[in-house]
Amino acid sequence: MNRDVLIIPLEELIRHFETNERQDIKVVAPSILTPELYEILTKKGKRLKIEEPLEGPRWERSYKTKPNKLCESSDFAFEMPSETNGPFTISFANEKAEQGEHYHKYHAEIYFSEHRISGYYRKVNDEEESHFELGIGGLLIFQPNVIHYVELSGLTLILETPALEKDRFVEEK
Repeated sequence: MNRDVLIIPLEELIRHFETNERQDIKVVAPSILTPELYEILTKKGKRLKIEEPLEGPRWERSYKTKPNKLCESSDFAFEMPSETNGPFTISFANEKAEQGEHYHKYHAEIYFSEHRISGYYRKVNDEEESHFELGIGGLLIFQPNVIHYVELSGLTLILETPALEKDRFVEEK
């Protein structure tokens, strides 16, 4: 599956830790745990849950008796330019930062905040927008060629990968 957007509400992470015995959670992993490996590891005393692929862009916690939903890392694979300025860039912004609708042709953009984040996104050349609101924050991943607008409400980490100069575009209307 090729994934354009991943939305992880912070309240879902908090509820996961409040209601699950294990105090860690994989959301994106190299691969989904196979039934065979699950059986081997649980026989060795590992406390694991069955894993299933996440359907749709929004991750939610799983209940104790339900499988964990996760994405495989390859869901986010995209063709990267042969020459970059490094593996990633890191920035911080808040509600006073100038925001605008934009997209990147060649890199992914990841936002994380413990404050409200809202906005919308759509693929380049698409008319239909999908709106989101993360009331107490969370994580967003936008793949290349996903037009997005994000409204921030507090300190936010922004990670771009790979690092590229001059890869911010505004769609001509």
